[in-house]
Amino acid sequence: MKKVVLSLVLLTVLVLAGCADVSVAKNSAFRTMPCDGNQSIGLLASRSGLYFLPTYPLWTEGGREVNFEQTLLDLTSKAKAEGATQLTTVVPREESVWLPFTFVLWYKKATVSATASR
Repeated sequence: MKKVVLSLVLLTVLVLAGCADVSVAKNSAFRTMPCDGNQSIGLLASRSGLYFLPTYPLWTEGGREVNFEQTLLDLTSKAKAEGATQLTTVVPREESVWLPFTFVLWYKKATVSATASR
């Protein structure tokens, strides 16, 4: 039984390893959509990780916590790199899911989407 539980925990860690990603909308029609005379682009940033209980990070991207603030910092730096001067329509989403077969592990994900204007 211990081997089965340990195998499930190890598999969970490998599958749900922490990651972070920031992407820009690839749809050229949206990328050039005028917004008050300026061009706007759609941005999406996400960050995920595996936690022991809901508060102790086990595996996250760069050792940084999975939360709205860190994800917004990632999105803001990508917007600046794209030449944006203003973020509008910021939509945050945070999820925390208990993994019942492990008893003590949680999978957390934070996502932020926004429209950036030039």
